[in-house]
Amino acid sequence: MFFKSVTPLLLLSLIFCLNACGPVPTGSSSGGSSSGPMVRLQPVNMQYDRSIQSVQLYPDDGTPTSQMLPAVVPLNGQNPLLLQFDDLRPNRQDYSVRLVHCEYNWEVSRLSTLEYLYEYNEYPITDFSFSYNTQLQYVHYQFEVPRVKLSGNYLLVVYRNRNPNDVVLSRRFQVFENQVPIQTHLVAAPGGERLRRQQIDLNVLYRNLPGIVDPTTQIKVVIRQNQRWDNAVLNLRPTGDRTASQSLEYQLFDLSNAFPGGNEYRWFDLRTVRALGQNVGRIQLDTVRKSLDAFLQPDKSRGRLAYAQRQDLNGQYVVSNLDFPQDPTISAEYADVHFFLKTDGPLSWPVYVAGEFSNYQKGAPYQMQYDAGLGGYRADVLLKQGWYNYLYLVDNKENALTLEGSFSETENFYEIFVYYRPNTRPTDLLVGYSQLRTGGR
Repeated sequence: MFFKSVTPLLLLSLIFCLNACGPVPTGSSSGGSSSGPMVRLQPVNMQYDRSIQSVQLYPDDGTPTSQMLPAVVPLNGQNPLLLQFDDLRPNRQDYSVRLVHCEYNWEVSRLSTLEYLYEYNEYPITDFSFSYNTQLQYVHYQFEVPRVKLSGNYLLVVYRNRNPNDVVLSRRFQVFENQVPIQTHLVAAPGGERLRRQQIDLNVLYRNLPGIVDPTTQIKVVIRQNQRWDNAVLNLRPTGDRTASQSLEYQLFDLSNAFPGGNEYRWFDLRTVRALGQNVGRIQLDTVRKSLDAFLQPDKSRGRLAYAQRQDLNGQYVVSNLDFPQDPTISAEYADVHFFLKTDGPLSWPVYVAGEFSNYQKGAPYQMQYDAGLGGYRADVLLKQGWYNYLYLVDNKENALTLEGSFSETENFYEIFVYYRPNTRPTDLLVGYSQLRTGGR
């Protein structure tokens, strides 16, 4: 989250200058071989193989800061999406990509691949590099996502050995058209929620959509906060249809479009392993195991503290290596990062460390364990060198932000997606996209 005069790209530039869809019908192997147990591939951001790390998908503009950008691009845009990931196996693997078209709610669409792709739906990944001068050896892969014919939601699936059932990772991305203007308004949330929530009212102007008959059913609106899908609002219901101006209004009073503002993200700087970056308390090298351990400074709950302004990356992370800065994609080390949250005792709900690096997932290794001897929660997560944002969330639908607090002043990044289902094509096209930053700075 940023000060008014500091944009996300400027903030990352400053940081780099410092210190020198329903289940997809296929299976997946959870282990290292294609003969492993089969699981159901879900249309979510996920790694299905523990050896796959540091997965990023973003529109590449040639700068390190583009790693923070959402995987959302215009149809026929200039900057293609770039997929990057590491495989902790030291030998090169045979990976391929396929693309799956999805509806607004991420259910797999009924379109054939010929309707949304220009080529056969199997793209080999041929761009790879071996890590050098690292304690833990790995192979870095990258792949430029091909152009598609239609706007909408897509799931990128990476599989091994030309076997579509041996899936190792999946990532969501979206392709939009600018057919629908979106007017956004940040307003105070109703009642007692005005101090902890941020409400976004909308007007969607649909006059440019050909052949629209029933806007209230053919148009779907989705809002997400800080590129998160775990708390996104799907299919926001309109409160009015202004036929004269051909616009849908979304001015609700039931909090369905009011997000908890949350708090500014915590952060740590692991761009170097030769010195202690911000919020890193200790770095330990084991030359026998060829491993690195980074122990973060102990954290405490912020649930009862007042709001404080500070810069952050809205939950994102950037891979960076100040020790060997020429090419951090293959020179950056991996470290076991040790998180510790001091508490007065065990909580009634599971606690997990969250950020873009975890895809906000609640399972291992992100779920924290209570250590009675230390008086707090611990989690160990393998991460690549870089600058990271994170939060401590609890698995409580009523208040996941118990340990962080929630404030309407918090700076957040929102995206609004407008989908249209024409009568002539039975699928949801992404016809409008808008971004909004909140926070009084």
